[in-house]
Amino acid sequence: MVNISTLKSAGRVVAFTVAIMLLLGYIIPTGISALTQTVDPTQAEGSPIIINGTVYGSYYLAEAFNFSIFFQPRPSAIGYNLSESGAYSYSIDNPQLLNLTKDYIHRFLQDNPNVTISQISDDMVSYSASGLDPNIPVEDALLQVTRIAQNLTIFYAAKDVSISVSAMTNNLVDLIASNEQQNFPLFGSFYVNVVQLDMSIIYNMINHGIISQSFLD
Repeated sequence: MVNISTLKSAGRVVAFTVAIMLLLGYIIPTGISALTQTVDPTQAEGSPIIINGTVYGSYYLAEAFNFSIFFQPRPSAIGYNLSESGAYSYSIDNPQLLNLTKDYIHRFLQDNPNVTISQISDDMVSYSASGLDPNIPVEDALLQVTRIAQNLTIFYAAKDVSISVSAMTNNLVDLIASNEQQNFPLFGSFYVNVVQLDMSIIYNMINHGIISQSFLD
């Protein structure tokens, strides 16, 4: 014969379990989601890159801007593949990781001949854990300004738009300054989001008729 008190205890356990599941699995997540959608809808939706209603990516995810007119992000072990994330499993003293880092430093110096190896920060040449980190130190963004200004000026000139290298340089420095953020109040270092910088360059070129929106396809 089933004990009534046992059934009641079991019922209370089941009811408590269901209540906790609803609270932690639905009510709290839904409440937090609704709050973030109200307070900061852009970040809540993953900070999408939207141009004329079309989504082209996310400001949270670094991409390979394989042109000399753009800022370059940190190296990626996954080739900036947006369908996955990850890093090399090599230990920090593994010769293979050392060689990869040396190769990236070499490419960075080739792309930016005005830069010396001592000017490059460790963050700029180290592989992020996700392979999709869009942030680089401000000083590493500034190291790329000369190369980008020179090539953008040539690019604009090919489209019959005249702008001096010095003016372009000033525009890029101002762009970096307006986008820099601090990773910790007061004592944190300053960084910029490469995707934001490069999308600003693209927006400007679209607005001046240098390129069409199809450039992003």
